[in-house]
Amino acid sequence: MRIWMVGAGAAGTAALRQLRKNEEIEVVVSATTERPHAVAERVIARVDHVEAVTPININTLARRIRPDLILIDSAAVGGFGRVIGGTTLSQALLEEMAAASEYPCLVIGA
Repeated sequence: MRIWMVGAGAAGTAALRQLRKNEEIEVVVSATTERPHAVAERVIARVDHVEAVTPININTLARRIRPDLILIDSAAVGGFGRVIGGTTLSQALLEEMAAASEYPCLVIGA
């Protein structure tokens, strides 16, 4: 099974720890930075793709990665917490990404 992990914050790091227990699961990790939480915690050595994933480009990127399942760390769409209504905007973007995806998609840590 091939899983695409979008974001590698705290929830993504916890999921990666569990997924590594099964050798038959291949995980491809993308994040907006080269050193997300999972790299800092040494759960993974590096991310596979440094890029922003949005509702607009999720399917284009997924066709390149070819996952069986997409896991989106809820921290992957962040940076709006200090803006009035930022949490609502972040949640809406996560839901839109999952809805727009042509692949099975789960949001973790939400």
